[in-house]
Amino acid sequence: MKKMRTILSILLTVCLIFSVSATAFASTFTDAHGNMIELDDTLEAYSAVTLSGDGNVARGEETNLGDLWTDALRWFATSGKINAYFDEDDIAAGNTSVAVDADHVVALWNGGNLRADITIGKFGATELAAVLPFPNTVAVVYMNGAQLLEALEAASQGLPYSDASANACASFMQVSGLKYSVDIGKPYDAGEAYGNSWFKAESLSRVTVTEVNGKAFDPAATYAVITSNANYNGMDSSYIFKDAVAENENSTITTAVVRDVVWMYIAEALENIVGSDYAEAQGRITMTGKAPAESAFADVEAGQYYTSAVAWAVQAGVTAGTSATTFSPDATCTRAQTVTFLWRAAGAPASTGSNPFADVAEGAYYYDAVLWAVENDITDGTSATTFSPDATVTRAQVVTLLYRAAGTPEVTATAAFTDVAGDSYYESAVLWAVENEVTSGVSESSFAPLQSCTRAQIVTFLFRYYA
Repeated sequence: MKKMRTILSILLTVCLIFSVSATAFASTFTDAHGNMIELDDTLEAYSAVTLSGDGNVARGEETNLGDLWTDALRWFATSGKINAYFDEDDIAAGNTSVAVDADHVVALWNGGNLRADITIGKFGATELAAVLPFPNTVAVVYMNGAQLLEALEAASQGLPYSDASANACASFMQVSGLKYSVDIGKPYDAGEAYGNSWFKAESLSRVTVTEVNGKAFDPAATYAVITSNANYNGMDSSYIFKDAVAENENSTITTAVVRDVVWMYIAEALENIVGSDYAEAQGRITMTGKAPAESAFADVEAGQYYTSAVAWAVQAGVTAGTSATTFSPDATCTRAQTVTFLWRAAGAPASTGSNPFADVAEGAYYYDAVLWAVENDITDGTSATTFSPDATVTRAQVVTLLYRAAGTPEVTATAAFTDVAGDSYYESAVLWAVENEVTSGVSESSFAPLQSCTRAQIVTFLFRYYA
């Protein structure tokens, strides 16, 4: 991982040298409010993954771009970088830094303000401007835990996402520093109308905050919510932000432009490379309950062998779709994704083991899953020091992981497939899977053990065992 990052950094530096010499003038961008903005064309970074924001995806589910965006805002506050951006009135009043400790700092960003993907490869200020075509600045809003819970409840009122609820879902919150769940099977208890598409929450029933920065959520504690000036002023469903601002004079709008802050995070914290830590959404937001039929994925048709499995996987928080309207059932999975699905299906148990792998970074969405899998002898690394999280998994590997997670029970079935050798490491796993109706192979006589395993197959295996 370190070697790859070094190589990418060198390549990026070379590209930057050539692009600076070739660019004589900065380009301009007209934002959604009609403001002409000059962009710094010398800013360049590299993304090893596609960051999802296009097609309203961030309005209906957690996305990796939402994770990156909110991580940037929270980092800006907890690193102290924000201190240089308090305006003169704040400074005169002695409000020159965030007034709570890092454990009580969270970031919230409404999904309606993420408008484009950042694709794999080189990107810069132009791509960030496409993601956020608004002149937002960073704001700090102090609120107690009860208000934070209500803010998330109100922001969830349009879920599950559909064409009809797209406007209401613009307020759905991407987050950093906290985890929460939304029971989309429960109706939103709408009270007084607020704007054209939203209603204040009459009661709180859909949202549960499960943790804040790894600690228990405290309804009475004071939290600093790092967000935009628009939410500070009560945009979309953010009425509770406006109420909280009125109650705490330390709440403020800074002079920091949000796009600049995101760029600062990418450049300084990520060293200009968005890597595999952001390969997929990191499990901060879980949807529970049964969604209405209209929220089904366009590429998951009724009657497919995996239709019920996909519905279960989404409702159980095992995995989300690849967008608000697609599941990508035929896409292959990596080792990191597979152990994460398995870990979530098992209830996301805690792990006390140490991390032996240089390519599994603390904070990666799959970090806890990998440690749990290794600690419970579900899988080893690909070497003593590497896990190879981005390697594609095979059907044999997936049933073996599931068999080991089940405790390697005794197998009484006999050989069923001509392509499963009696001395293979996966023979018992395959026989167990057939015996327990986890899978029946790709035909009566073949299992295709070396074939890459798809998202549809993996969630189906898990569904048949855990559901």
